[in-house]
Amino acid sequence: MSSDNAITELLRSKGLRVTPQRVAILRLLMRGGHLTLDQVLNELRKVEPNISISTVYNTLNTLTKLGIIRSFEADGKTWYEARREPHVNVICEDTGQIIDVNIDLSAIEREVGKLGILVKDLNVIIRANCRGGQ
Repeated sequence: MSSDNAITELLRSKGLRVTPQRVAILRLLMRGGHLTLDQVLNELRKVEPNISISTVYNTLNTLTKLGIIRSFEADGKTWYEARREPHVNVICEDTGQIIDVNIDLSAIEREVGKLGILVKDLNVIIRANCRGGQ
């Protein structure tokens, strides 16, 4: 199955219409990494020069609310990523990178659950100096 077919099925499974803008945004995010609204907009304008910031903003918000993508806040910016499973985002203050680290976060969810709290999303952000530490 091509990635566009997978994207189409994903959007439809969440009850969304399949639009060129939604497909383009998901295709971009599914390449991996972490992008801000401005970065998504700049990348999309390379292939769709007339796409508006409001379309990108609204689409990112819709995709996040429906759990198709996730977002987190850091340094006054909202970052978006297609990776859904809980993981740690390490923000490298010395290099500007954001690195995904696979760590079992189920203990956090269990402890919070013991308090009667249902975890809907879990974001762990670590700020670090990463040069020489990868």
